[in-house]
Amino acid sequence: MVQYLADKQLSVEACAVLDAGRELWQAYFAYTDERSVREEFKLNRADVGWYQIRNALKKRNETGDALPVDFTKFSDAYEVLSTKLRPLVYEYGFLKQ
Repeated sequence: MVQYLADKQLSVEACAVLDAGRELWQAYFAYTDERSVREEFKLNRADVGWYQIRNALKKRNETGDALPVDFTKFSDAYEVLSTKLRPLVYEYGFLKQ
């Protein structure tokens, strides 16, 4: 993904999502999850993705084992980007009205 994005010019909204995602990524790596969480979300695999990271961070928030992680900045940035992209789905023919 890094190589794919290297020559792309991202919108301000997309950059905001990427920056907020980086903060969550850093929070994820700042703490090692309990074994049960690592096994539940398969965190020891090389192909860990956003689903596993997001749910591991939410599980940390539920258990209180680490400092709480705030998803607000990411959620807000994602909503702004989604609102911008939603009409383009029809304009570029991904879906038909």
